[in-house]
Amino acid sequence: MLISRVFLAGTVLFLSACASSDNALVGWFSSPEPPPEAPVEKVDINPNPETGLAYRADSRARMIESNSQNNQQTMAIYRAPNSLYQPTYTHKSLSGYAEQLTMELVKNGRQLNTQSKVGVASFVNFDNTLKQTSVLGNQLAEMLIVEVQGFGVQVVDFKTTDYIGVGADGDMVFSRDARKLSNQLNLDFILSGTLISNEKGVRVNARVISMDSKIVVASASILIPNFVVKSLQPEYVLVSD
Repeated sequence: MLISRVFLAGTVLFLSACASSDNALVGWFSSPEPPPEAPVEKVDINPNPETGLAYRADSRARMIESNSQNNQQTMAIYRAPNSLYQPTYTHKSLSGYAEQLTMELVKNGRQLNTQSKVGVASFVNFDNTLKQTSVLGNQLAEMLIVEVQGFGVQVVDFKTTDYIGVGADGDMVFSRDARKLSNQLNLDFILSGTLISNEKGVRVNARVISMDSKIVVASASILIPNFVVKSLQPEYVLVSD
């Protein structure tokens, strides 16, 4: 009986102590509460969302103002194109350009027909003498003889002599000696032209001229690139001992 009173008195004292210390009895038999989380500081990645738009608008305004100022001081400068282009392989040849020239001349030459007699002379450099020719001027004239005759126009070769010179080196019928050539050319028209060199190539101005009136009855112009002109020149020269 005494033990029961002692136990009861201890229980009362224990409950009184829990009540005075604000601790509930349930806390003794439940899992402890987690510690409170630390406050998280929120950082705004774009505190001012209008900043980008304002920056772009401001930049655009400065760009327009800068362009308007530069336009007042802009000067146009022409730079000539580079002419050092050299293809490794090309199908272009002088005969192709001679064909193009002939097509333009025949198309523009309304007085030319199958009864016309045309002579083809060497093309000369456009200088103060008009007497200097080149490999291009001579070869172009030779190719035009073939092209013009192919269109049905009669071509007179005035470099042909009245005889055939037979020799050890061959049988010759052509000559550039005026004394060996006929004075009677019997030509209706003469085909020739000028050569003008520039950085891109050589500009060929061809025309068909009436021998009687000296009127140009047909004309054409074409640009032959530098790499085609250079291909006509030999890369080496043979020197005899």
